[in-house]
Amino acid sequence: MEKLKFSYFQLTFGQEEAYLQPEKTYERLKKYGYDAIEITPPKGRYGLGVKIDGYAKTHKRLKDYYGLQVSCINECWGEAWDPYSPVYKTLTEKKTADLAVSETKTSIDFAAELGAPFVTAAVAIHGPINRDNVSECTAIAVDALREMCDYAKAKGVKIVFEATNHLEMGKYVNTVMNHKRVIELTQRDNLGIQIDWFHANFEELNPYEAIIDAQPLLWHMHFRDSNSLTPGYGTVDFKSVIRAMKKTGYNGYCTIESAPMIPDSETACKDGIDYLKFLERIAEYQLSEEFPNGYKVTI
Repeated sequence: MEKLKFSYFQLTFGQEEAYLQPEKTYERLKKYGYDAIEITPPKGRYGLGVKIDGYAKTHKRLKDYYGLQVSCINECWGEAWDPYSPVYKTLTEKKTADLAVSETKTSIDFAAELGAPFVTAAVAIHGPINRDNVSECTAIAVDALREMCDYAKAKGVKIVFEATNHLEMGKYVNTVMNHKRVIELTQRDNLGIQIDWFHANFEELNPYEAIIDAQPLLWHMHFRDSNSLTPGYGTVDFKSVIRAMKKTGYNGYCTIESAPMIPDSETACKDGIDYLKFLERIAEYQLSEEFPNGYKVTI
């Protein structure tokens, strides 16, 4: 079986490290055996005055020096993360959807420059969605996603569409099945699904089924536990998640998050990858012909 690839969402180490001391992240990820880093470009309320062009050059140098890839560029759509969303940057109202497209295009440019395969988008909503307005809101969202995808395609980048929980982004497209419906409406082949297990823990009936339901569009995942801490510190059934990934041949990145960094950055970073690699070893054995007796039946 193909081994899982691990990444870490850099911004969760804090803005000071992410923008002023990014080499600290690379050193830590290399030390603990990560394959890649996920980056949020400096814009909006993020960046501490760092310019995006210089930031791209810094990451080009660091990723080459440390031998890491850039797994994804995260636009950070949540209310606490971004000045445009959900109050100003949404996909369900024309004016703010246009702003969402414009902002995402700059992230696509950033991704193309760093060789990142994906840019994350989400559906922040401008107000309650109901039976009366769902068609109109969906049409606006689909048009915005099409424009993002067309721009990204020309740059060799794909969009991963994150399913979010209803408490943060509202009751609209909160499950992978609903995301798949929206993706099908866009009729674009460079738009896939990103599962964040913190969000999915609210909305999905079963983590194993969520992996199955997302096929063949599951391209990227965020591994964050039920309490938003590093994997293993909460109640998400990551053993079932990884078994489903192995069964379906998932070959994307497993990007770990911990927000906040509990108990500290070093421990969260090390525990996350160690825990998931341990579960990977268990899943591979459970799916082997030698399970559970230690040998396979032969003649």
